[in-house]
Amino acid sequence: MSENGTVPPGRPWPILLPGQAAVFGLAVFLLDRAASGVVAERAAVTVRVTEDARAELVRYGESVVVGGATSFLLIATILLVPVAVLLRCGSRRAAAAGLVTMGLLTPPYLAGLAVVAFTTDPVSGIQAGFMSSQTADLLRSWLPGWYAPARTALPGAAVMAWLTSVFLLSRSAAVRWRAVPAPRAVPLLLGHLPLIGVLVTVFGSVAIGQTERLAHQEARAAAGEYAGAGLFYLEHATGTVWRYAVLLAVAGALALMLAAVVHRTGIRAPLLVVHGMAGVPLLLLLLVVSFATPFAVSGAADEPVPPVLGSGPEWYFPALLTQTFLGAFAYVTATVLLIRGDRAAQG
Repeated sequence: MSENGTVPPGRPWPILLPGQAAVFGLAVFLLDRAASGVVAERAAVTVRVTEDARAELVRYGESVVVGGATSFLLIATILLVPVAVLLRCGSRRAAAAGLVTMGLLTPPYLAGLAVVAFTTDPVSGIQAGFMSSQTADLLRSWLPGWYAPARTALPGAAVMAWLTSVFLLSRSAAVRWRAVPAPRAVPLLLGHLPLIGVLVTVFGSVAIGQTERLAHQEARAAAGEYAGAGLFYLEHATGTVWRYAVLLAVAGALALMLAAVVHRTGIRAPLLVVHGMAGVPLLLLLLVVSFATPFAVSGAADEPVPPVLGSGPEWYFPALLTQTFLGAFAYVTATVLLIRGDRAAQG
């Protein structure tokens, strides 16, 4: 970074981010189109195909194959255009926001490419709506042998291209940016995130113990109405509490590592990317913990057992939601402060 806070020219082209998604989306589209053409040709010269099936296959061959893979890459291209614009801007804040957003989009983008790699069945989406199961089976049997390997190799190449682009953009920014001190609140916010996991685990354990007593009381008060106290559902809830505890502990350890790096080195370009990458699994985990509570996933909600087994004590859900909201708020606040950078630190 220059002394006036701008990023000098000459860094790798950020347009490569949406450009590669568009290129691979087009490649997947052409691949699906070519495979459907081969299937249609084989159907036209096969005598054992019924007229109805032949008509379905002809419509399939004539239709434009826009499946889930092409749609995903099209959406990715649209989302990555603003990221490229931010990275191309000269201001430090705009580029920092672009690096964080690039990191945020990395986990869902790579996960989507993994789904594309293992989804080599072209009978999906619009085509599945007008095609019988018998015709779909014929289509699958007539797919050319090169289709599945090529359909798997394209997402693999897309993953390598994405990781290379992220590395080059991060390294270029790291060379040109001078590190700036992080606001003092950032390490504190990230360092307190592990407490969310501790409190959520404690709340779950206390709630399970209280639910056991309440279930006994409700079962005795409504004798004959329930099949029993249903305490075995609490075993499932207890297991869920400890599974969440392990996941939250991993997330907390990652937050502590980020806090230590921020405190030691200040704000650097690779740190912004890694901070963004950590955001998606962290926020997704907090969302799952908030609404897929141990009581909700125990299976007791629709069973003839005391209702408290399916919801927990009255205080549990508001207390849980408060803690997960505070954790998400802490992460978002730390992100904003990292993007603001040295001006926030000076304030």
